[in-house]
Amino acid sequence: MDDQVAVGTIVAKNFLPFARVLARSLSDHHATVPFFAVLADGVDNATASTNEPFETVLLDTLAIPDLQRLCFGYSRQQLAIAVKPYLLTHLLNRGFTTAIFLDADILVLDSLQPLFDEIAAHAIALTPHLLAPLCGADRFARELNILQSGVYNGGFVGVSHHEPARLFLRWWADRLRTHCWHDVSHGMHYDQRWLDLIPTLFDDVHIVREAGCNVAYWNLPERASTQWRFFHFSGFEPERPDIVTRYSRSLTMETIGPAAALFTRYTDLLRAEGYFASRNSPYGFGAFDNGVAIPDVARRLYHTMLSAVDQFGDPFQASGSQSYFRWLNEPAEGTSGSSGSVTRLWHAIYQARSDVQRRFPDIFDADNRAFQEWITLSGRREHNIADAFAQ
Repeated sequence: MDDQVAVGTIVAKNFLPFARVLARSLSDHHATVPFFAVLADGVDNATASTNEPFETVLLDTLAIPDLQRLCFGYSRQQLAIAVKPYLLTHLLNRGFTTAIFLDADILVLDSLQPLFDEIAAHAIALTPHLLAPLCGADRFARELNILQSGVYNGGFVGVSHHEPARLFLRWWADRLRTHCWHDVSHGMHYDQRWLDLIPTLFDDVHIVREAGCNVAYWNLPERASTQWRFFHFSGFEPERPDIVTRYSRSLTMETIGPAAALFTRYTDLLRAEGYFASRNSPYGFGAFDNGVAIPDVARRLYHTMLSAVDQFGDPFQASGSQSYFRWLNEPAEGTSGSSGSVTRLWHAIYQARSDVQRRFPDIFDADNRAFQEWITLSGRREHNIADAFAQ
């Protein structure tokens, strides 16, 4: 029954229009199915509205351990992804027997009842990127890309109240707390590569093989003539409506046939829901309390320090002798006794850049001046580092 099903998504403030469009498209086909949107962002007056086509769920209601640490250690995109298992758990805990996560950039086009029924009959449901071997000259490149990003697409995950689903959600939450990165060389593509393990680690996993589910750029060439249940506009940017996805230039609006009209319709829907006014909304966890933007490298360094970050207290607080902001600006180990200094922040950037290491082998002494010049001329711009950070 519909009243046992709940659907949810996760957005920051700049993606609220996507959640509105998704919620309304679901309601068009399932008026009684409740829809929830987790706000993975700071709360302000602009997001306090109750006039939304969904129930807003705040992060602090999801029982996320060390929530502040997660908000600081991950970027906006990573945080929204890492919260997925907590949203699904929250929905099950509220008494829904079937809970479904959908990426916000999805549009429901037909009844999802067959999908609801399949999920209710199993513990876990996943949609694979591909349903059959590919043909054509680009078959190797496309399949290799799937191998790197994951067999299953994280834009849809369905669970039911069965115990294997609970075990899966606890396991997934544990992995995403520390390993929700895009690091292909180490086998990570945010949450998706973890999903590859699900059919072998957990019981009662259902693979959704209906071609109309989770249609997107990665499978559109094979599913153009399919009756679509929901379409995933992954990588589509309404401000560039002539580009199908930022992730691939092999598809164009001229080559995708009738789907091009769907992209036009989707752009209009997003515009009506305020996309162009919201797209530059500031991120509530994007800066220290002094207004200085938090660099991605500073987030990752913080995240990898594990319990050592306890020394800093509130990581967003820039003032104080023990603050993380101050610590980043202090000289890195190896500086003492050398001809020049390098801060911990810039040392972390250096360690992440093999090309910079080859160019400046000895940043603490012989190459220090040249490294400092690189920071001024190129490094700050490449890593979006504010002038408030010393070099």
